[in-house]
Amino acid sequence: MAERRRPHRGFAAFLTGQVDEEIPDAAKPPPSRPRATDDPLFPKDPPRRPATRAIRPVTAASPTRPPVIVDPSGEEIPLIALPDYAAPPGVVISAGNDSEGVEYVFEDDPTADPLVDPRYDADDRNWVRYRTSWGGFLRLVGLVLLVVFLVSTIRGRIYNWVDSQIEPGGVQGASVSFTIREGAAVNDIATLLDNAGIISNATVFRYWLRCEGHITISGFLGCDTEVSFQAGDYELFENMTYADARGVLDAGPIPEIYYTVTIPEGLRLAEVIARLVQENDRFDEEEIKLALANPDLQSDYLPDDVSVYFWFEGLLFPATYDIAESDIGDEGRFLQRMSDTFDDRYGGLVADLGYAPVIEELGLSDYEIIIIASLIEEEAVVPADRPKIARVIYNRLIDGEQLGIDATACYFPNIPCSELTDVELGDPNPWNTRAIVGLPITPISAPGAASLAAALQPAGGEWFYYVRTDEGGVVGAHTFAVTEGEFSDAVELCRARDLGC
Repeated sequence: MAERRRPHRGFAAFLTGQVDEEIPDAAKPPPSRPRATDDPLFPKDPPRRPATRAIRPVTAASPTRPPVIVDPSGEEIPLIALPDYAAPPGVVISAGNDSEGVEYVFEDDPTADPLVDPRYDADDRNWVRYRTSWGGFLRLVGLVLLVVFLVSTIRGRIYNWVDSQIEPGGVQGASVSFTIREGAAVNDIATLLDNAGIISNATVFRYWLRCEGHITISGFLGCDTEVSFQAGDYELFENMTYADARGVLDAGPIPEIYYTVTIPEGLRLAEVIARLVQENDRFDEEEIKLALANPDLQSDYLPDDVSVYFWFEGLLFPATYDIAESDIGDEGRFLQRMSDTFDDRYGGLVADLGYAPVIEELGLSDYEIIIIASLIEEEAVVPADRPKIARVIYNRLIDGEQLGIDATACYFPNIPCSELTDVELGDPNPWNTRAIVGLPITPISAPGAASLAAALQPAGGEWFYYVRTDEGGVVGAHTFAVTEGEFSDAVELCRARDLGC
């Protein structure tokens, strides 16, 4: 049986229920007689022929007589099932007989209105079905409802997935030590959080931050909130919600623990080493000495010809230092910090005060000024005496006299000055100004800012001598003298008051 080809319908026809306009009769191939072969009677998939079927009764016939097809010449055609669109022009297709034996046929009648047989069988493909005018509208409504359903379903699934990333559920896992490096971007931080298992998805977290915690499908591309976090160490946990993780990051890094180390003014280098070990039990004495002998330790005011062991005498600034816990065991780094602090403080004093004319007159270097400052630090007790002691030193240097400072005699043997004997006083070592003329070869202690300032700008006067007398009732105050006679009188007063003369 020839297969009926369904009429082609475009998308617009699908929505409206209309059928594309059929091809006219002239476009159809001519009919041919049935043949006793396997070939189809008519060409495969012929175009539709517009035809209007009119039903009319014909001469009564026997009810048992089967329907026949008669061509325009009156000749019968063997009975075959032909769909109406496959019938050639002028062919009469029997519609069957009623109970009275009256035969009904369909034939072409272009002027007739379409009629439908009351006995129409829905399974009979020879009948043309007519769609109601509501068919296209209902299809359109159905399509819209389908699209709305699909969009709602997909949207719901997306939001559910995003919510599961923002709040993963379950309990927090193990603690994680997390570090944000200086200058790290938020994208890098999000990736590191994801890799550490702290959050579930770095991309969603970035958009969550940019959208201030409110991600929407329509609005996330327009989110542009800038977020930054402080560099430092944080304590986070695995499987955190985004809100909990951001709360920890917004609170800032864990405060760093600092230890305090205090180095007083006037300590010799050996005393500085002992004090560092005393102040910080993580420092090792041998490691400190190795760090001092390391050429990598730098100072702006260190000459090239100073002995390795003594080369940082007087160049480590005495002060109170805070040491981070991460640096508490790094001796070399702390010594470099002390040296850098000295360079900064002394350089600042030079910029503020300048050099006194006597320094220019003597042609002293910065290192020699620092040596003078160390002598002042050892000799002065009262702040007001420091510039006067500086003037005595400069006056003696100009005249080429020995400085005669006892503190230089006890430096080389490394003993308290109260234990000096004639042996130490007469020892011609390069620090002992009781036995040599001029300055010691290195500083003899760590001078503070006040002594450095006094060395740069000494007081005006012609004094050549000073001795402790607690003058004016001030403990530690000195009497300054121009002549030897004035000095002898001051020494007698010192002895009378039992001040160590």
